[in-house]
Amino acid sequence: MKGKWKGTYWFIGNVHESLKNRKTNFELTIKGFTNAKISGVIKDDIKTGGTKGVGHFSGTVKNKKIKFIKRMPVSTVVFPDGTRLEEDKPHRPIYYKGVLNESTGVAKGTWKFKKGIGFKSGKIVFYPGTKGEWEMKKES
Repeated sequence: MKGKWKGTYWFIGNVHESLKNRKTNFELTIKGFTNAKISGVIKDDIKTGGTKGVGHFSGTVKNKKIKFIKRMPVSTVVFPDGTRLEEDKPHRPIYYKGVLNESTGVAKGTWKFKKGIGFKSGKIVFYPGTKGEWEMKKES
């Protein structure tokens, strides 16, 4: 499990046209793997629409199921008109779950943001539940 993984995530469901079919690349490095628990760092590719900064994740790998929470240092919101707002504060947690195929070194599944209310630039903002799919492969 430890090591570098290269992956892609994308949005599904009711999202702005600018997000449909857009695949964002990321690199995840598992630094810790003990008693089914994983942890490490994750970096989105800015050129393909990712969130800025190096984030952290922690989760579990058990019975071929993988679950982790991604926490990025820069908050990014995409509004219904497609514009982006970035703030120098932590992004909302992103929940990933999926299945790991140990023989191929590929993991894939779904991700989501939970619904919520927060503040952006001094304004109250409603965050809809947003979801997508992802996959990643361990580098040799």
